Amino acid sequence: MPKAALPVLMLALASAALAGCGRSEVPTEPPQQVQPPTSQPAEDKAAERFEDVIESGTGSGSFNFEAYAYDCDGLKVTVRPGDEELTVILPDHSMVLPQVEAASGAKYADGENGFWGRGINSGQLTLDGKDIPCELDRPATPWVDARARGAVFRGVGQEPGWHVEVHPERIVMVYQYGQKRAVVPNTGTAASADKSKREWQATTEEHEFLLAVEDRACTDVMSGEIFPAAVTATLDGRQYTGCGRDLE
Repeated sequence: MPKAALPVLMLALASAALAGCGRSEVPTEPPQQVQPPTSQPAEDKAAERFEDVIESGTGSGSFNFEAYAYDCDGLKVTVRPGDEELTVILPDHSMVLPQVEAASGAKYADGENGFWGRGINSGQLTLDGKDIPCELDRPATPWVDARARGAVFRGVGQEPGWHVEVHPERIVMVYQYGQKRAVVPNTGTAASADKSKREWQATTEEHEFLLAVEDRACTDVMSGEIFPAAVTATLDGRQYTGCGRDLE
């Protein structure tokens, strides 16, 4: 396999495992097949070669997440694939590792430090010569990916599934289990007198949107996870409730 294709393989394999997690830029539940443009960049053509791998896994389509979360024997690690390099973000520091040859998967190493992505769900982190097994953290990956793409807040809700991301210049909401998507401008937030509640409001030709975030404990009804904020999104007269947190 050509060396340049290995990062694409890592993305494709991890994307298959994450097809159900969702991100605001691309509807993902149910997974949608991405149609390639008429004139395809080289990386898109390379991704097509792994289409059969994706379709035989847990989902279909390639979503090219910009960041992935791993649990490496209790150590929380974020990895960001780049062009023949990988940024590994640890709790106290980060490393940029160049890609090296590997018999399988995608391997990045520099001296006694490295990361080896092998298969869909697993990897291996090497720190100071010590190998640490890693497992893909599916629930955390959409959150680290959103932050990598510049989102400053993310909220999620259930029945029907939805999620929203606040970016400095826009707000993106994906709803109806990923089948629909609304984008409105971020015109700024208004805070309550005690700053315990924030609101974003926007009106476009297509949508009326209001996002309210209250700083109080909120439990996700699906996962049981406790978040620091309760979220209410009102889109075109329909209200969605859920939980969320700041990403900065």
